[in-house]
Amino acid sequence: RVRQLDGQLARRLLVARKGAFGSVNWLDGWSLFNLPNRPGFVSASFTCPTGAATDEVALCGTLSADAFLFAGPVYVLTCQVFVPSGIVLSIQQGVTVYASPVAAGGGGAPALVIEKGGSLLAEGSATAPITFTAFNPTESSSSSVSTDTSADTVLETRGKWGGLILLGNAPTNVATTTVIEGITAKTYGGTNPTDSSGSMQYVRVWHGGAVVGANNEINGITFGGVGSGTVVDHCEVAFNVDDGFEFFGGTVNVKYLSVLFMGDDGFDVDQGYIGKGQFLFVIEGLSGDHSMEIDSGIGSNQDVTPRSHPAFYSFTLIGGGSGTGARTGELMHINDGTGGKFGNGILAHPHLNGLLFEDCGSTLSYTQTLPAASVSISSPGYFFFSANNIINTATTASQFALHTGTTAACTPADTWSAVIGAPGFAAVATSDLAEGSATFNPLPTTIGAACTGTVDPPPNGDTFFSTVTCKGAFGSSTDDWLADYSWLACNGKMANATCTSSAARAALTPPFATLLSNVTLLSNTYSSNTALGANISYILAAQVLVSATLTIPAGTTIFALPVPNGVAAPALVVLKGGALVASGTASSPITLTTILSDSALSGSATAVTDSSSDAIALGERGKWGGLILLGNAPTNVATTTTIEGITGHTYGGSNPTESSGTLRYVRVWHGGAIVGANNEINGITFGGVGSGTTVAYCEVAYNADDGFEFFGGTVNVKYLSVLFPGDDAFDT
Repeated sequence: RVRQLDGQLARRLLVARKGAFGSVNWLDGWSLFNLPNRPGFVSASFTCPTGAATDEVALCGTLSADAFLFAGPVYVLTCQVFVPSGIVLSIQQGVTVYASPVAAGGGGAPALVIEKGGSLLAEGSATAPITFTAFNPTESSSSSVSTDTSADTVLETRGKWGGLILLGNAPTNVATTTVIEGITAKTYGGTNPTDSSGSMQYVRVWHGGAVVGANNEINGITFGGVGSGTVVDHCEVAFNVDDGFEFFGGTVNVKYLSVLFMGDDGFDVDQGYIGKGQFLFVIEGLSGDHSMEIDSGIGSNQDVTPRSHPAFYSFTLIGGGSGTGARTGELMHINDGTGGKFGNGILAHPHLNGLLFEDCGSTLSYTQTLPAASVSISSPGYFFFSANNIINTATTASQFALHTGTTAACTPADTWSAVIGAPGFAAVATSDLAEGSATFNPLPTTIGAACTGTVDPPPNGDTFFSTVTCKGAFGSSTDDWLADYSWLACNGKMANATCTSSAARAALTPPFATLLSNVTLLSNTYSSNTALGANISYILAAQVLVSATLTIPAGTTIFALPVPNGVAAPALVVLKGGALVASGTASSPITLTTILSDSALSGSATAVTDSSSDAIALGERGKWGGLILLGNAPTNVATTTTIEGITGHTYGGSNPTESSGTLRYVRVWHGGAIVGANNEINGITFGGVGSGTTVAYCEVAYNADDGFEFFGGTVNVKYLSVLFPGDDAFDT
């Protein structure tokens, strides 16, 4: 029976049953037990999720010593990482680095930057590539994201993080004090053409291009003054907001590179780049501008030296076609007085033109007869485009074009020729241009024009270039170097794919929680009243201190990032005088948890297994800090006492009825990491919290320390649950 009592007990409800539950299971519907892969409250059956036995490692800041990333852990790029001069970052094959959509500390989007004198040794393999990608590649996370909505199915998104940037000491045609695009205060270029920035083999960079500084999107892979001592082959950029690969000067040579569905150019050359490339593949999708943009000059000076002179042979450039939704850029844009050598190329499915000239230099020559090796490539310089290249345009007249207002120096190109007609792809349908398909096959057939026509030999006998039997990015009808590791192959968007290894496919299922379309970093401090917006995923990347009123709407989830060793784990701390108003509902609870997915937690190396209960994996504890409320209610210790786990923040006072806000239907999961002073933190800590605070329907699960701990105070609580703590459930 239920009876109402007088006096101070008037608000208390007595029930006719012992234990935490009356006639209603108040946990049902919002508890951790209700997640899809949890046993729930009714079914007795449960299939234990599987997962690799790994833990997470946060990457952030400037390296001070050589570092090695071994395969196994979940690597999380939480901010910009810099590898300075004299430092080597080595990455084992098979490693995947996942980038946060927002940077810890609120700086530029996460990116990996190899500074002048630094070195990256990232040597993957076809079956164990090294991958840099986003937490949530299929969810929009910022205004810079773009999606090809006119595709048969929506393509994955762009702009989810920064990118990979290598800076070297090779020559450029700009001052060596020039700062690289998108990064503050990092320069590139020098006087050493054979400088080495390391080695990149079988490296994939997906879903990048967010703004990382100076109001610029970053490219997928940027080379700034990188020298020819650097090894680069079998690398891919997919779904980048800006360019795929951009070369700011330098002399680095590249082979077997692919760019998929970029937002701007596939390959962008500028500032005096003098390097070689072979086996280059681009499929623009519907949003790409140019497959190649080749530039050299600065401002009005189109003849500055060194003049850009890329020697690119064996390339396949596939545009978005001329259908609805396709961008209008030509496949190759030749600009700013650039030179170069281009042979064995295939240009297919342009919107209109294959190659367009703009702002040609006044001294270099334009020719379809390859000059001898002794002819200067810089002053006066030349631009060579083989007549054996295939440009599959509607008419011969549209193969080459001059930009309106282009200088007369370009006019020799008016008389140029190229092979016209279908190159003889195995299978490239118009419907494949937006995103590929299970039958998409850009390799040449033995009977097509790419393999039956005249093939250019290596220019001037240069031994860097391999001899081929067919034109295009694939040197023969069977040379499918994308089959094992490309995004196309691993996602069923390419025929004859052999992407079956677990290492190559791991990046397709990031081990992180699903984020909403909008993602926002919580501020480090809230000193004025603030209401968080609804329908936003919030990232907790530090100790957040609340000295005013912070209001969190129902249904909000706050995800905590991992942090590097030695850095205090993220926690939400409401200081004395502050308040947290977190009013969830049973159907829309408020959750504070780790960014890692539930499957990753239950399968990690440090997950706990209850072997006596059908070996249920109980998940992992201590992945972040916790929720701490500090008030002015009485305790029996000095009011100068600092709370456990936090440095410099006190609790307790003389106001027993003080309010620190409201907690209703609040879930705190997987906490308990060290947040300071060599202590694990509790799931929810009350330090001198007063009775004016409302606390009901709250849950702590998988905490490394206690569930709820009360350090003095007078706060009253109802309907609390603690699941699988590492220490005590309730500690007073």
